[in-house]
Amino acid sequence: MIKKILVPIDFSVGSASALRYAEAMAASIQAVHVRAIHVFTPQTASADAITAAPVGELMDLADEAMVNFLDGIPVPDGVNRQHELLLGFSADKIIEESKAYDLIVMGSSGSSDLLDEVFGSVASTVVDKATCPVILVPRGTVFQNYKNVLYASNNLSLSRRAVLEFRAFNKLFHARVHFVHVKEEEDDKDLNRQAIFAKLFSTPDPSFSFDIREIEAESVQEGLREYLERHPIELAVMVTRRRGFWGRLFHHSDTRQMILHPLTPVMVLHVVD
Repeated sequence: MIKKILVPIDFSVGSASALRYAEAMAASIQAVHVRAIHVFTPQTASADAITAAPVGELMDLADEAMVNFLDGIPVPDGVNRQHELLLGFSADKIIEESKAYDLIVMGSSGSSDLLDEVFGSVASTVVDKATCPVILVPRGTVFQNYKNVLYASNNLSLSRRAVLEFRAFNKLFHARVHFVHVKEEEDDKDLNRQAIFAKLFSTPDPSFSFDIREIEAESVQEGLREYLERHPIELAVMVTRRRGFWGRLFHHSDTRQMILHPLTPVMVLHVVD
């Protein structure tokens, strides 16, 4: 399923973590190609625009910085790393490039708060519009083969298309899946459990073990965070299809201190109508 992985980098510690994570995953699942890209955007609004260096010269400096950055990150055996410097706006370019890739792995920026900089700007736009799944990697996280995966349960994530896409992904890892539904007041607990079973067994029996959990919390993000704190989960999976979902879900002030959980990457699957 995953053969080509795209990793946007900005020379920060966070993007270095994302590249190491992506390449360790590629080595584990025998993905054939990892491509690191840096999108260079000229700062045309500079107050000193008259004396600013030409764009070509600035791009040469960025290209040199990229080479130096990548030289400091060893490539795992069996992984084919390529890199390219692109000119444009970061989110737009990443979304355009996503059409040719099976997965995007993104990390945090070193320039400001992780949530504000990454989730609030470029990454939130990429999550909304990329044509392939996106994994968001907290700074310093190291890839380990997935043994336990949280799958956030709601009506959208239980659509046949989302379940089939996730099952195809999990065939690479055979992780135990924790289907976690954060119960709201109007929810029918039994109906949710039945819906999960119906989706799982509407096709040949799933080739992984799983748990189905309903939990109560003040909010979805709070419930998922508490579950991650109590269980050894290596990846949290969420499903989205409409623009703005990510921002609406992660708007509470508590999320400034986490990406669901400080050390748990989040994979976002897209359902396209």
